[in-house]
Amino acid sequence: MRKKQKIFMALMMAAFWSGAQLSGASAAALADTGEQSVSMAAQASVTKRGYDGYIWRLDAKDREQLPRNFHTVNSAYRTDVDRKKTGKDFVAQPTREGLSGLNMSGSAQFSAGELAVMVPVLKAQAKGPIYIVDLRQESHGFINGDAVSWYGPRDWGNIGKTHAAALKDEDMRLRRARGQIVTVAKLNGDKEAVSPRPVKAESVMSEQQLTRKNGLHYYRITATDHIWPAPENIDAFIAFTRKLPKDAWLHFHCQAGQGRTTTYMVLYDMMKNPGLPLKDIVSRQYLLGGADISYTIANPKPGQWKAPYYEEKARMLPQFYAYVQANHADGFRTSWSQWLKDHPET
Repeated sequence: MRKKQKIFMALMMAAFWSGAQLSGASAAALADTGEQSVSMAAQASVTKRGYDGYIWRLDAKDREQLPRNFHTVNSAYRTDVDRKKTGKDFVAQPTREGLSGLNMSGSAQFSAGELAVMVPVLKAQAKGPIYIVDLRQESHGFINGDAVSWYGPRDWGNIGKTHAAALKDEDMRLRRARGQIVTVAKLNGDKEAVSPRPVKAESVMSEQQLTRKNGLHYYRITATDHIWPAPENIDAFIAFTRKLPKDAWLHFHCQAGQGRTTTYMVLYDMMKNPGLPLKDIVSRQYLLGGADISYTIANPKPGQWKAPYYEEKARMLPQFYAYVQANHADGFRTSWSQWLKDHPET
């Protein structure tokens, strides 16, 4: 069966089992919700609205093990370094200075069973309250303990929506799924549904509900996948960290535990360790188990649509580092968005 036929069948099954609306959102509806600002590289994409979700993607099965890509600041540096996926300033043996007091970890999206396994591991290292920092803009939750998300192309089902609008969409989809038969599928490397299957949603929970059920704190940033964080998201994150107890432990996660997760772990590392070189911070967060977010594609080929987003991340990292150098002494009283206005990129 050709690729288009497979996608069509997946869409039809999703519509039949879960009552999905397959038509794109209208410009009027987008205007009603208000648009969240996104990076310059993604501005053109927001207006096209070709990214609406169509199926519940299985992100993680309900099983008793640690989630994918789980790592903490106390983890050993990886030895399987892929120099083709690192930036030009990669440091093979970056300093571990400041890691022991950083109090953070990261992973891919966890299922109910994976969270249950992860909690005692975090408690063994944390000396204070544990906060789950959910970085996903896409609507997601748990059906029968499995982690699922409402998937649209590029994982951009909620792109352009305000924080409130994205949470409203998520709440609506989870409520509609409760007690119903919904289609759930894994996605292959081409993001095609693999063996979609009908599932009776006997238990449906949001991540906030599951997190609090496990005795943890929860904080949500609706970050668009693949791109540099929107200014208001970084502002919100900085405001959040300023109010944290001194010994708080932060566990960051997105869908895969690489892009958004590593980005925010790098930002937090910069804020907590302003005296360290930027290249050491970026390199060590890769070596601990994340991604090298300074990586760029030198000569992008047709179809490598992520290339401009990689370029933007690499360009913005030094700017945020400069912001930290200028503002850490007073506890970041000046917001990131205001600092950007006062220091336009040259």
